[in-house]
Amino acid sequence: MPLGILSAGGNNLLTQIYQIMMILSFLIFPALIIFGPKLMVWQVDRKMKDALLDLESYKDATEAMFLEKLTSEPKPGLKDKMHSLKNFQMSAPTQLDPAGMVQKLEHVLDTSEAKFDRFVRNHADTEDEEELADLTMAFKGVMGTNQIYKVMNHFRQLIKKTQNFQMVGLVNMMMPIYKEIAEAQKDATRAFINQAPTGDGIGPLVAAKLIESEEEPEEIAEDVISSEETIDGNTVHVVKSRGPGARLGKYGDAVETLAEENDLEAVITVDAAGKFEGEETGSVYEGVGVMMGGSGVEKTKIEEAATDHNVPLEGVVIKQAPPEASKPMKKEIYEAYHEAVDKVNEIVGEYDGEVAVVGVGNTCGVGNTRSDVAGVHNRLRKFWKEYEEQEEEDVSYQGMMGVMPGGDSAQMEELKKNILWNMPR
Repeated sequence: MPLGILSAGGNNLLTQIYQIMMILSFLIFPALIIFGPKLMVWQVDRKMKDALLDLESYKDATEAMFLEKLTSEPKPGLKDKMHSLKNFQMSAPTQLDPAGMVQKLEHVLDTSEAKFDRFVRNHADTEDEEELADLTMAFKGVMGTNQIYKVMNHFRQLIKKTQNFQMVGLVNMMMPIYKEIAEAQKDATRAFINQAPTGDGIGPLVAAKLIESEEEPEEIAEDVISSEETIDGNTVHVVKSRGPGARLGKYGDAVETLAEENDLEAVITVDAAGKFEGEETGSVYEGVGVMMGGSGVEKTKIEEAATDHNVPLEGVVIKQAPPEASKPMKKEIYEAYHEAVDKVNEIVGEYDGEVAVVGVGNTCGVGNTRSDVAGVHNRLRKFWKEYEEQEEEDVSYQGMMGVMPGGDSAQMEELKKNILWNMPR
């Protein structure tokens, strides 16, 4: 067959294929416009359904752990009261008149703490103050996992009803964040029930390691103790939450009292801090300012006291991912106390005079003195074994919360008020 005929036949075939593809594209393009968003909504709905199953399991497991520890013989009304508090709502003070905002917020937070405490005391089998403190903190995990489940279910129902595919990208980003927070709160509840220190307890642990005095530390503010120690010839006022129950306490009032009664040369806060992906868990660094998270009330009060008395604010941070702060303390975090104590001593040595060292964080499972925390690692060994059996390194998605689209939406703000400010860590 002549070459020209083959060439002509090939061109005709290519032309026909091209024409068929053009026709198909004209048919497929409108179909994608019509059915594409519906397909995306369907895919996200399937993913959200699976995520809700996980969130529901976290919620149920957290509630079961709490109830088992709370009482063996439930009193009448427990189920109804718990259902009401699980759906707890907190209305933050108005910012229309910012004067006294810190005091207003503190009052609202104190009221919520008192409400949880009354519930636990009214229904718990135990009267031990340390166990009651642990149970009160554990209930926040019950509340948190329930609230997260409700928020995620809200988004699922909203997408299904409105078929709004623009929300698909936002929800895709939110799902791993919410699952991470819920799982961390479940693990935090488990830690409180077992009186095991969480990652956030590294600050109080460092403080306890500095308290060697044989005298019982003095309570100088609500749920906060202080002990006068001597380090390198300097008088050091070591401050931490009263343990070993799960407490935080009024650090701001404690520092204000110390600043008024003593000639402080510096205030050193020691706390857990969020790490970047790529940073090693348990890394210890120095800083300036008040190393403290939370609602900002205690941090503001410390800053005001330091400013009024012209006291420098130093800091030591132990880096960890946000979920690690809520979960039982990892071995890398526990062992970091050695370096953190050395770093605190080094900073103390830079001053000639009295210094306050504040171990910031939840003091669950962390006693008040060096001798009290000598066996802390024994309560953590079973958790360390579990961590070793995990095949993959934890990846934290919470760093996306501040930069993701909709990070300041009404739903996110509601989550922050009702969960993150009261989040057990």
